[in-house]
Amino acid sequence: MTPPGLLGAALLFWGWQTGFLAVGVVMAALVEGRHLVRSRWDLSRTDFNRVSDLSAVLLVLIAIYQFVGTDAARAVLAILEWLPLTVLPLVTCQLYSTAGVVDLSIFFWSLRRRANEHPEEPGWPIDLTYPYVALALLSASAANVRTGAFFAGVVALAGWALWSARPRRYPAAVWIATLAVAVALGWAGHVGIAAAQRAMERVAQSWLLNLIRRDTDPFKSSTALGEIGEVKLSPRILLRVESANGTRPPALLREASYNVYNAPTWYAVDAAFISVSPEADGATWKLGPPVPERGRVTVAAYLRRGKGVLPAPSGARQLDNLLVVELAKNPLGSVRVDEGLGLVRYAAHFGDGTADGPPRTLDLVVPRNEQAAVERAAAQLGLAGKTPEQAVIAVRAWFSSHFRYARFLGARPQGVSPLEDFFFRTRAGHCEYFATGTVLLLRAAGIPARYAIGYAVHEWSPLEGRWVVRANDAHAWTLAWVGGAWREIDTTPGEWISAERETASFWTPLGDLWSWATYLFSRWRWSEREDRLAGSIGWLLVPLIALLAWRLYRRRRVATGAARGAAATAPPPRPGDDSAFYLVERRLAQLAFPRAPGESLVRWLARVESARPPAVTTAALPALLALHYRYRFDPAGLGAAELTELDTGAREWVAAHDMGGPDMAPQAHQARGATPPSDSPGQRS
Repeated sequence: MTPPGLLGAALLFWGWQTGFLAVGVVMAALVEGRHLVRSRWDLSRTDFNRVSDLSAVLLVLIAIYQFVGTDAARAVLAILEWLPLTVLPLVTCQLYSTAGVVDLSIFFWSLRRRANEHPEEPGWPIDLTYPYVALALLSASAANVRTGAFFAGVVALAGWALWSARPRRYPAAVWIATLAVAVALGWAGHVGIAAAQRAMERVAQSWLLNLIRRDTDPFKSSTALGEIGEVKLSPRILLRVESANGTRPPALLREASYNVYNAPTWYAVDAAFISVSPEADGATWKLGPPVPERGRVTVAAYLRRGKGVLPAPSGARQLDNLLVVELAKNPLGSVRVDEGLGLVRYAAHFGDGTADGPPRTLDLVVPRNEQAAVERAAAQLGLAGKTPEQAVIAVRAWFSSHFRYARFLGARPQGVSPLEDFFFRTRAGHCEYFATGTVLLLRAAGIPARYAIGYAVHEWSPLEGRWVVRANDAHAWTLAWVGGAWREIDTTPGEWISAERETASFWTPLGDLWSWATYLFSRWRWSEREDRLAGSIGWLLVPLIALLAWRLYRRRRVATGAARGAAATAPPPRPGDDSAFYLVERRLAQLAFPRAPGESLVRWLARVESARPPAVTTAALPALLALHYRYRFDPAGLGAAELTELDTGAREWVAAHDMGGPDMAPQAHQARGATPPSDSPGQRS
């Protein structure tokens, strides 16, 4: 059994590290209250089996709760954080039971069956308190609080637990020095492993980047240019958008921009991400210098494993109510969450223009294998002699009047690039064709341009009372540097929206209803930084434990108070209960040689002698044991001289093996009103 206070301290540490401090306080009070409550439950093996089943049900419920609304990796970590809560009913029953231990069979159906078939067997008693302390520390580590406080707390609690079980034959200074060496080695190992991981990640990242392109960001956008067949996307709802004052939100929400085209992929080159620091409230993030605000929209988006790129209007300069740990942005306007919740809901303030970096040489480059087709089209439109505004109008008019939207793409002639085939033969394609063509045509006219991707916002949901964005609303368009600022240019024919609506199936409304229900659950699930919200789960344990205690009490399995119980139920004294040999048994137990359950004194003493402990002499013990057995079982008992010999010999042996602690008086068994361990020569071993 753990020393007083250790279990409670471990649970308080767990609650502090995971953010569930209120739940940890209640749990700590529950397990440490055993020192104040003298009553104990007389629980049978069947009772322990049922409590074990309750813990299993709690684990399943928490697992379902975590896996709904988040990804598997985060769910596993969250379940690990809550393990102390699921095991608490079982530990509580052990602490408040008369047995003080639990049987291993409660965890395995096979052992339960064996115990039922052979009830005479002693079983496999175990103490859960020390494993529970270790579980609390493991669960606290799942919170991943990367501070020295976590390491210090683990060292303090582990040292406390080890101190109570330290070998008494070694000086305390030696033990403390050994612990200090272990702590130093543990800290050095932790730092070394973390440094090795960072070095390996840098090498792997450099190797991957060299495979793609030198000095490029790993983010890229692969288009479907040149692919044969129909482009199909899911109607699953991804985003939910609300605008201030009920006005219509911006038509486009951008996720990323790219500046280098190498068919059929766009790349973001020289666009490294830099960290963004939050304001004092921890939920406001400024993405650029302030400008006159044109509007504000609230976006709800899911993040896979708490990471992802946030969709926002191109002119977004500030994000409010965004509860994430790490945020970064790049010069091309992408905003990335490196650590956050499974669902984020944030308000984006936007103005005219964008917060993107100014044009660079890369924003004017036309790929060599596309130059012929692009220059031919630009010449037909007469872009060379037009102002940027006129060039944009000409390109928009050309695509609007001579092209159509198509999701099905057929084969093209050999030796013809997808873009050339789009310009001069099919004149039909999806948004990626129009956006890529617009970017390259404007570049040919000397206008810096970039390729942008994101989502179109056009569908109002009467069911939810907000705008919804589906996976098939994914869109691509152009950013052009016109009038000293980046402007959004969308040349895809407007008919693409109705074309995508035609793909909706009969089951789409049912899918929308399920998506809405999932969103409401996820919003409740992630609404309060998870600590106050998830903490509510902890309070569900209170009525469960109260119900369990009431059922046990109603079955008259609650033991009476110690004083009343001692007077009413104490067994009559047996001959030899005050034998001094019990002092020897207690001292050997303190020297790491306790008797096993059901083990006779003869077998136990033989086991101690076979171990040949260097600090223990056993030569005098067989004679003392013989006198003890006569004192216990011989009807004639011992004479005065023999009784003195037993008492003196036992006390001298104990004094010779002194550990610095007080001896247990032989009358202690009777004072407590308890029965000493059975030492019958016929006891099962």
